[in-house]
Amino acid sequence: MTAWGRRIFVLTLLGATAFAGWFAAGGPPPLPLAGDSRDGQDITLSVDQFYALSFADSDGHQQRLGQWRGKLLVVNFWATWCPPCRKEIPDFVEVSREYADRGVQFIGLGIDSAPNVSRFANEQQVNYPLLVAGAGSLPIMSALGNPSMALPYTLMVGADGQVRHANLGPMDSDALRDTLDRLLNRSGGRTKPLPG
Repeated sequence: MTAWGRRIFVLTLLGATAFAGWFAAGGPPPLPLAGDSRDGQDITLSVDQFYALSFADSDGHQQRLGQWRGKLLVVNFWATWCPPCRKEIPDFVEVSREYADRGVQFIGLGIDSAPNVSRFANEQQVNYPLLVAGAGSLPIMSALGNPSMALPYTLMVGADGQVRHANLGPMDSDALRDTLDRLLNRSGGRTKPLPG
């Protein structure tokens, strides 16, 4: 490599490093894993980034997670080809019905195709939004504390936008109720909307 080539290489490397540092320092603060932790896995998505996420429903309409801001969100990453995911969905349907009037909103993010998600929702009579996240959302799972990107993965996000519970693996109705009751008791029994 010529002297000129080495200079360009070093300047490019320094520029890339400076840009990465600027980007990291200038972005919003990371969303910390509050309350329960899962082996200290950090969440690197900010509250605003989380609520800005948008996924298509089975009709192809984009749904922003921000429309449910102010509620306790149960966000479940799942797929029709995942047996533990399929097994836990009836429990999610049951508990979703029980907690709907307590400020709790269930959302399913299917790592799957729209036809598969739609067919499954109809077969199982799912009573909460099932959105089509697709395989492209796997990095989002990683940024939300699941670097293995394994399924199922469930997050419970408080009305304040903080992750209050993360669970890798299936959850049955008892585990869902126990966790929701504990989180709701911390917030006075009902989640409170964010100001403004």
